[in-house]
Amino acid sequence: MLTQDENLTRAILAAIDTQPGIRLAILFGSLATGRERVDSDLDLAVDAGHCLTAGEKLALVNELAERTGRPVDLVDLYAVGEPLLGQILRHGKRLLGGGTCYADLIRRHLFDQADYLPYRSRILAERRRAWIGK
Repeated sequence: MLTQDENLTRAILAAIDTQPGIRLAILFGSLATGRERVDSDLDLAVDAGHCLTAGEKLALVNELAERTGRPVDLVDLYAVGEPLLGQILRHGKRLLGGGTCYADLIRRHLFDQADYLPYRSRILAERRRAWIGK
């Protein structure tokens, strides 16, 4: 007998199989961490090797919602930036994808983190100082 987690994973993978070209899928959010509620949505990040078109996103969201019975929050890993990418990698659960594709994503995250996040932190600190005077 399959657990609820295994049933969810199978439903997600079956939905992904209907969409050609998806090479990496990472479940994140409450369903990945085991803190889901009855009304939790399905947070899924996917990579198809290109930016998903609106039609591709809509088709995948509809298929996922139909198969899982949950609202879907779909993130295109090809286009996502920091800090969301870091959160997905840190707390997500990889459901589909080989090591090379996943390693490329981690490499991109590390480069973006080193290049972008110091500027973001500095900007936020300046805004904080301007707003509250500290």
